[in-house]
Parts: sequence; structure tokens; C-alpha cells
Amino acid sequence: MKKILYPTDFSETAENAFIFALQIADHLGASITTLHAFNKPDVSQINLPGILSEVYNSIDLDEFESYEDEVPILRDIATDNGFYHVPMVHVLEEGAPVSAILRTANKDKVDLIVMGATGAGAMEAFFFGTVSGKVLEKAHCPVIVVPGSAEFDGVINHIGIATNFSDHDAMLIESVRHFQKFIGGHLHVIHINTSDDQDSEERMKAFFAPWSNQKNMSCECIKHDNVNDGLEEAMEKLNIDLMAILSHRRTWFDELFEVNRAKELSYSSSIPLLVYQQENLRR
Repeated sequence: MKKILYPTDFSETAENAFIFALQIADHLGASITTLHAFNKPDVSQINLPGILSEVYNSIDLDEFESYEDEVPILRDIATDNGFYHVPMVHVLEEGAPVSAILRTANKDKVDLIVMGATGAGAMEAFFFGTVSGKVLEKAHCPVIVVPGSAEFDGVINHIGIATNFSDHDAMLIESVRHFQKFIGGHLHVIHINTSDDQDSEERMKAFFAPWSNQKNMSCECIKHDNVNDGLEEAMEKLNIDLMAILSHRRTWFDELFEVNRAKELSYSSSIPLLVYQQENLRR
């Protein structure tokens, strides 16, 4: 991972994610591209009078000047936190935030997106999603979603990996192990048993067998009637610094019947999430 994309709207939540992006970039020896997207109103069907047309055309300049003012602040944050040496490029893009983020990520072939979590009400989140929720669903690369309340000490000691014993989960573990080589920390493979399945411990033992000799890995089954609440409980119990979870693309119709757990967890979690797209995992 050599290229990190950091989208920002200059909010406190985004600033918090920037510190995390700097820490990750420092560990990986990666560069950061900061991205601010702005969306001009669509006036294609309106014949604007002269003065309004001038105002509309000045939006680009206003956005550029605002971004120009923010760039030194980002550099100061990097310097104040000891990351002045991390290479950075600053980009301003016109377009809706989600499309601008995905377009830039694809164009620049970035390896990782780090962004702040943009929460939403339960109904709004369920039907429409948020910027971070849509990006983690559609990105071609892993996405780290950082809650505004997350706090960092500069070291990732414990990484959690949620599993339901699927083949894709095994691929997720291998992907996170590759990430771990550079970032460090202990991997905790976690299964939340929401049923009365008495064999879950044995199933976990069989699933975890390929990694059972790894000193920096362990597994745990937790009984809980709700998966997300169980994961939150596990994260607190195990002092998880970063939680890895799978997401996959789905249609609006699919959303009505099955929750995207990564998106749902990103709204409520106080721990940064490392989200991998199921479709992009290497076999």
C-alpha cells in the first residue's frame, strides 16, 4: 500500500481521520492525496441573467481559494503530530463527493482510502446511506472509516476480524495479515454466535486451524443476540484499535432485506473500521 486517498470536508470528524491517515501512511511508507470535492448546482435548464451567471462561474474560484486556505492547516496538523515527512498532494475536484472520491481513487490507482465516518439517522442511513457508507460499498480498494470520537496513540496493538466462517472470511484474514506485516499488532478473529449453536467453538477451531500456530493471532467466539452489539462488546473487551470487516455491493432492493453490516457498523462504532470489498478480495 503506497498510495492513500484522504477525502475531507474540513470538519472535525475529517480532521480526526487525517491524523489516522498520517499514522497509517507513516507505518506503510505511503503518500497521501487529500481530496476536497464541491458540487455546483445544476443550472443547465435555466437561462441565468448576466450577473447571476457571473456569480455561478465564480463558484470554482471561491472553492479554490477556500481550499488554498485549508491546505496550510493540513500541513500544520502533519507537522504538529510529527508527520511532516509524509509526502502529500492536494486535489480539488468538482462533483458530488461520492463520485469524486471514487473517480479519483480509480484514476490515481490508490491502495487505501481513509475518511471520517459520516453518521446518519437509522431510517436515512438505511435507505440512502451516507458519503462514507456509499464509498465503502463501491470502492475498488480497502476503506478505513474513522469515527469522530476515535482516539489514537500512534500504535495499532490489536486488530479485530469479524468472521462467519465463510471462504471470503478466510480471504479477508489473509488480506489483513498482509496489512499487519507493515502496521503490526495482534490479530483477533472474532465470531458472534447469535443462535443456540453448540458447535460454534468447534467450527471456529476448525476454521482457525490454518493460523493456529501464528503467535500474533488468536480467535474468540462470543455469544450475543445481535451481531453488531456483539462486535462492539468484543472490541471493548479486546481493546481493538482497528476492526476489519467485509462489505459487498448491493442494489437498493437488496438493502430492503439484508443489512450491509459494514455500513451499519460504521454509523455506530467508536472504533475505526477497515472495510474490504468482498468482490475485490484476491483468491
